[in-house]
Amino acid sequence: MDVPVNELPWQGEFPDVANWSENFCLAGYDPECGVGFWFHIGRWRHDKTMWREIVVMRFPDGTVAAHRAIGNARASTEGGGGPCFSVRVLESGRRLHYSFNGGVMRVSAATMLEGIVGDGRKTPFTFELDFVSDSDIWDLHKVGSLQAFLPAGHIEQPGQLTGAIRIGDDHYDFNAIVNRDHSLGARDNKDLHSHQWLQGYFENGIKFMLFDAKTKSDGKVVFSEAIVYEGDRAFEAKIESIERCERVEDDEKPIRITLSYANGTLDIDTVAYHGSSYLSLTSPNDQYVGVYKSDPGPTLVLDEQSVTLTLNGTVAGYGAYERTIPGFHKPEA
Repeated sequence: MDVPVNELPWQGEFPDVANWSENFCLAGYDPECGVGFWFHIGRWRHDKTMWREIVVMRFPDGTVAAHRAIGNARASTEGGGGPCFSVRVLESGRRLHYSFNGGVMRVSAATMLEGIVGDGRKTPFTFELDFVSDSDIWDLHKVGSLQAFLPAGHIEQPGQLTGAIRIGDDHYDFNAIVNRDHSLGARDNKDLHSHQWLQGYFENGIKFMLFDAKTKSDGKVVFSEAIVYEGDRAFEAKIESIERCERVEDDEKPIRITLSYANGTLDIDTVAYHGSSYLSLTSPNDQYVGVYKSDPGPTLVLDEQSVTLTLNGTVAGYGAYERTIPGFHKPEA
């Protein structure tokens, strides 16, 4: 299916394609306020008129707001919306708004490794966040047919995110560069061994984003894509070397990434991790907050992290990492 680069939610009859999905995602970290997050809202595969929202936010005290719900109360022709969370496209390719109003579980990161986060005493949680960007959009359509777990139509863009966050009695003002995406197409993650979706932003105006994935059945890297920005201008890049995480116990070990592009080579080092949060995938296409138990284990883990970085040994930066760590992958009927 030829999927256009379209900012707004799908309108009309849904494609008759197995495991077809539509997703909006936003990930970032502000080293000043100490808050990192991962927002993901996608069409629920059992009823595509509804949206499955996942909001995970990491706080400086080590706690995590961990939320998953299904519905369409806040859905609109201008963006996806579930019971509490919404995305609005205010200006295609340039401005979006992200909003949440509800109650969430506030748990430790370690608790998320012990099982799926269930219900219990909730904490009031709200945010209103504005995304603005003049940066080129990264179009990943060219790799959509190389695997089954990344939808055929996939765009990403870095931009400035600003706004207010409140959880219980704690208030934070967020102001940092983040990365957003919008994807359309079939998604089936059953053959996913591991992947890395990493982003970083540096004081000299250099930014990078990369997506690297490996399949389980043959152990091959099915795609390995990267892009480098100088200011708002994008340059195709090559991943020269990257370190994968094979055990969750090692997920806060420093790693180095080397990228090359038209204007040089970038050696990117992880200086420190500032919070991790843990989720699960089930096949063909669903996600849960927390990690389900498996016997004998370990379970495949979707790991979202806040990081600080250095570029070529001297330039300070920050970013967000997403990695799947190999393990048992649960099928879901």
